[in-house]
Amino acid sequence: MHQQLYLTMQQNASDPAQIIVDVNYSDDLQDVDPTVAVDAKLELLEGNITDATIKWYYTGDLSGPSADYTVPEGVQEVWLSSFTGAPVPQGAAKLYMEDGKSYRWLFVVENANGKVFRVRASSVAFQLNSTGGIENETTLACTNLTVDLRSHFALSNLTVNPLSGSAPLTVNVAVNVTNTGVAGEYTAELKVNGEVKDTQTVTLATGETREVTFTYSLPAGLHSVTVGDLTPVTVTSTPAAPSASPASGIYRNNVTVTITGPANSTIYYTTDGSTPTVNSTKYTAPILLSKSTALKFMAVVNGASSAISSANYTIMKPVTLTYYVKVKVKKWYRKWYRYHGKWRYKWRYYWTYRYVKKTSSYWQVA
Repeated sequence: MHQQLYLTMQQNASDPAQIIVDVNYSDDLQDVDPTVAVDAKLELLEGNITDATIKWYYTGDLSGPSADYTVPEGVQEVWLSSFTGAPVPQGAAKLYMEDGKSYRWLFVVENANGKVFRVRASSVAFQLNSTGGIENETTLACTNLTVDLRSHFALSNLTVNPLSGSAPLTVNVAVNVTNTGVAGEYTAELKVNGEVKDTQTVTLATGETREVTFTYSLPAGLHSVTVGDLTPVTVTSTPAAPSASPASGIYRNNVTVTITGPANSTIYYTTDGSTPTVNSTKYTAPILLSKSTALKFMAVVNGASSAISSANYTIMKPVTLTYYVKVKVKKWYRKWYRYHGKWRYKWRYYWTYRYVKKTSSYWQVA
């Protein structure tokens, strides 16, 4: 027997809960035995949809009449004629009467959201015996379909603004959520450094796209920000610059400098005026300066560096100067002479010069 029926089945992309079946009979059925009836059956090949309701809109119009069937436990197949409200009883539809006809049926599956199952639709010719039993059953056409009644959400267009700024940095995060499956709820997760920090739940119809937004304050550091499993965006929340005490100035002898940075920071510094990096000396205790120093320092928190701070210290050291002064002095001596046969003397002097040692103290830049 040549092909008498063409049967196709597909899930409606705009409403996945709908299954569309197109039935096309050949136009050479006039001579088919009038006792041959035609019916269709649905078979559950995989999955479990117990208690789901299948509504059959046999005119192909959702506003038209329908027949219902609630799937009981353990049942794997059902004749369309056994649906409650079916247009004709089993055996009443004769194959020869379908000559050249075409139908579009809509099946709506209710109470099965979140499930995936495989179903077969078959058009079957048969004859009823005297007791109403089926005999001479022949499958005219059949087709299989995997029905997916899950929601399918996709994330896209992640934006994070701003990408840098002073800590604490408030960022605005936006992402598009699209549902290509059945209507359902989706919970978007804002992740910072791999940890969920906030959630937003949205309900999306099939084919709907909606923007979900978050606002979050980032402490100092480098942060990886994303929604769901999208590629993260790096955000720099710049820590506050550290400060030194005492401040820049002129100090006698030595000065001990204490550097204070933001919480959980590591401070790096240089004493030669060069710009510090994470490879510079790490600050662990107050710094004793015994000579004039150009101190530069920065704070690092979770990989983010602060602006460079600087302080200049002029150290004054006492200096003692030794020098000699030329002074005029009297030089006394005895002048001897004879008087009445005796030696006598008188003190005489003359002016001369000598050098006197002196010292002086002053403060000098070290």
